[in-house]
Amino acid sequence: MPLLSIVTPCCQAARWLPAALDSVAALRVPHEHVVVDGGSRDGTVELLRGRDDPALRWISEADRGQTHAVNKGLTLARGDLLMWVNADDEIVPEGVARAVEHLERHPDTQVVYGGLDFMDANGSVRRPYRPAPWSFRRYQFLGDYVPTPTIIFRRSRYAAVGSLDERWEDAADYDFYLRLMHGTRVERLPDAHVRFRYHDASKTGRDALKAQGEALEIRLCWARNLSDRALMRGFDELKRAVLPTLTAGRWPAPF
Repeated sequence: MPLLSIVTPCCQAARWLPAALDSVAALRVPHEHVVVDGGSRDGTVELLRGRDDPALRWISEADRGQTHAVNKGLTLARGDLLMWVNADDEIVPEGVARAVEHLERHPDTQVVYGGLDFMDANGSVRRPYRPAPWSFRRYQFLGDYVPTPTIIFRRSRYAAVGSLDERWEDAADYDFYLRLMHGTRVERLPDAHVRFRYHDASKTGRDALKAQGEALEIRLCWARNLSDRALMRGFDELKRAVLPTLTAGRWPAPF
């Protein structure tokens, strides 16, 4: 069975990191966990030093932010399959294991994604989300219907498209996955792969509109004509106008 490398960028996340580490340690397929810490001073380093997990590798040093940390982790990773999960989230071991087994059985599939369960700050699952089947055009125009933390991909595909672009602060994952999933075989799987923790200090909670703005800039680069550009701008304006109303003012909170 192929080795799965899970990369976790981390900075000042000692409150959440133990749950993330435990979730990966519970994985029962060959794996390694590569934690890239940005020089935290909140006890993260001591926590990592105290772990007794032969699959865990970590570094702690100053970096240029989350995107740079993910790039460092992917460079350090040794697996044939790659995934990244943030330090405040958790994997669902059974779902991830089934995804690895699926990729082993289907060598032509380059990328898979699955479901995501939204947690509150205390780790209670509040809402399950199961995405629609794969469509590059849907992902290109709507973006966030695919939960990016659930994506698992082959190293060979990563080598073909290159690393994350550090120009993007909040939507580098969207830019990367557009490149990664364009013109290749992508499959949606039925199981949840990740439990996503929503809290006020998360990027999603702090400034969702900034991420939406970056995402629009990125998708406009993929527009084939003026009609595409108009549709992309229209969807973005509609989302900004409608989501706060549909969620009774809760957006971007997912529950």
